[in-house]
Amino acid sequence: MIKIFLSFFENFFEKSHISIYVKQKTVIMNKSQRIYANTGATQTSKYIKFQLEQDVDTIEFMTMNIYTKDAYQDFNSDYGVLVGRVTANGGVGIPNAKISIFIPLTDVDAEIGQINSIYPYRTPRDKNAQGKRYNLLPRVAEYEPSSGTYSPKQPFGSFPIKPEIVTNQYFLDVYKKYYKYTALTNSAGDYMIFGVPVGTQTVHLSVDITDIGKYSMNPASMVTNLGYSPNLFMDNNSKIKPSNDLNDLPNIETQEISVDIIPFWGDTTNFSIGITQQDFRIRAVLDNTFVIFGSAFTDGDNSMWGANDDSGAHIRELYRIRKEGEPEPNYNVSMLSKRNAIITEKIYYYPSDISDAKIDTGNVNPEKDMLVLDPTEYSVYKREGDFVFIVSCNRNKIVTDDFGNEIPVPPDSINGIFTKFRGFAVLEITVDAAPMPFSEVIGGGVRIAPYRYKVKIPQYAPLAYTFSPNENFTGTTTWRKQNFTFRGGELYSISNFNSTVVNTEGNDARQGPVYGPQYGLLQEGTNPGATFRDMVNEPYNNGTPNRDYRYQTGIILTNDVGVTGNTLLGMPYNANDNAGREFFGGNWLNLTLYLPQFSYVVYGYSDLKYIHTTSNFAFNQYNFQTSTDNFYYLYDNTQPIAAGESNTKWFARSDLHWTDFIKLTKRDILNMNATQSKGIVLQPIQLSGSTYRNGTYTPPQVLYNNWNAPCPYNGGKEYINGIGGADPNIYFYKGYDTADCIEYIISLGLV
Repeated sequence: MIKIFLSFFENFFEKSHISIYVKQKTVIMNKSQRIYANTGATQTSKYIKFQLEQDVDTIEFMTMNIYTKDAYQDFNSDYGVLVGRVTANGGVGIPNAKISIFIPLTDVDAEIGQINSIYPYRTPRDKNAQGKRYNLLPRVAEYEPSSGTYSPKQPFGSFPIKPEIVTNQYFLDVYKKYYKYTALTNSAGDYMIFGVPVGTQTVHLSVDITDIGKYSMNPASMVTNLGYSPNLFMDNNSKIKPSNDLNDLPNIETQEISVDIIPFWGDTTNFSIGITQQDFRIRAVLDNTFVIFGSAFTDGDNSMWGANDDSGAHIRELYRIRKEGEPEPNYNVSMLSKRNAIITEKIYYYPSDISDAKIDTGNVNPEKDMLVLDPTEYSVYKREGDFVFIVSCNRNKIVTDDFGNEIPVPPDSINGIFTKFRGFAVLEITVDAAPMPFSEVIGGGVRIAPYRYKVKIPQYAPLAYTFSPNENFTGTTTWRKQNFTFRGGELYSISNFNSTVVNTEGNDARQGPVYGPQYGLLQEGTNPGATFRDMVNEPYNNGTPNRDYRYQTGIILTNDVGVTGNTLLGMPYNANDNAGREFFGGNWLNLTLYLPQFSYVVYGYSDLKYIHTTSNFAFNQYNFQTSTDNFYYLYDNTQPIAAGESNTKWFARSDLHWTDFIKLTKRDILNMNATQSKGIVLQPIQLSGSTYRNGTYTPPQVLYNNWNAPCPYNGGKEYINGIGGADPNIYFYKGYDTADCIEYIISLGLV
């Protein structure tokens, strides 16, 4: 019996009920006749009458089709066809809105307790036993196989789900009788209901603006961007306060309109066709947003790359990790030494009056053309190590045309919705958030102190083309113009290339790997642009140590020494040595940003000649032409960033520290959440998303952001028996210690 009910239910819903999706189809050798509708913002209802050619197979209307063979077979003049579009923002089609012809409870059924308890509605304003008025919204969330998520995130309606119907005879009877004429809007906001009785009918709309596909709102942006009262929300504006009165819910909207349904057909001589159109405009103003999330950690409050090695003043001491006692795992290169902190962000963007064409061709001046997004204009969630930003789109405004296409409108138009955002972000962990209250004296009385670099996202440069103090150098102007295009409804995180650099040079000025005329810097007795003692992105080969890891700036020891496979705090590794140590370095880390603490010379400059920090951060070289030291990026400066702001102090060089935004799918996020380990290593075939960074993926050429390789110089390699090709593995890290950006974004109801 259950199988019979299920078969009937699926057939019932497929033809004319709540799960119908009417989409335009292509039929071979099909002759169609298109009927044009006015789906503008002022459209309410009208009748569409037309002469039908005898040999027409398909009637096209908005994004829907009517097949004449089926129509004439199934309907007669006693019935009509109701079509329409649900819009918001003056012409944007809204998916997943529910439409029905309201049918009042009969006197006979009112006497049947089981039916009356399910459907007590004599008018749409009547309420059930839970105090909920007539609606078409789901009572519980249902699983969506396409995304792996449940929808809606917070169900508030009273509409039963399919399993309840196929297992309960009274539910089935109610559906067959009272929800006979229902439909669901498609991706363009269009709906169609066949077989509606002619005459005056009450047409009902139910819509949940948190459950309308790519335009779905979230509670945080409803408060920050739309001005809803925080009193309507809970859990730091991440959830809506429940209520049985749908009028109290800011995300729910219901409407009823009285419509006179005309016959669909009946004039067999003149082939006259009549369609009733009823559009709906929801009152809520929608704001299209996207999400940026991730984690960040840094070194400990006693840790930096810079330490005395008891052998005199050497450049290599700026590359040595500071240690805190024994045994060996206590070296600050270990994951045990790291710490979480609150991230600080600054988001720069191009306003809508700066065209995509100008941005893509580089015909812009970021100092004048960009703006800084005010922190009051986007929603921010932070905790130790984790962050989430919910940002509104502010460019590429569109409405939906008759065919369901997105049509651009001017940015100052009162109609439409923004769909994109272009800009970049600067992320850092400030000294206030994670203090570094120490310094150290190395050989020759040279005192060094820690600093923590910050990064621009995205940034990219080929070797030797990092930004520099020379404003006329193309590497500098290119760095400033690099940006990312975000799209509404998407989830983004961060990816950072963890560069490693080692230097074994003694007390001289040899450093590298890059410098040259673009910096105005030369090295005495050498050719400009030459590479010297620095070795870049050379983690340990499997079983064959190349360099002492304590001098590999930026590398992370991920496990207990001598215990292979015992990964501390879940950090993944991509290299090891013959002592059982496991490391991460010289590759991309997705989701989490590691901001190491380097050291710089604060006293006794002459003892180290002309080098004041490691070249992992920035190339600092004595200028023999002007006889001046160059430690430009170690102190406050006046170099422009964008939007009239300046000071590139502590910005990490762009040719070794590539950064990017990555787009995640909900399915990948949920699968990562189900993985117990904090560190996850996957191959591309195991993921539904395709923009994650690794040793093989190069983003598509997008005019000005011309990524020409997967990784910086010598990076992203496999290290198997000393022979390294491109590493196809994708390395994810959810967050250090108690941080977990995947769990955090799910807890905020954004997945």
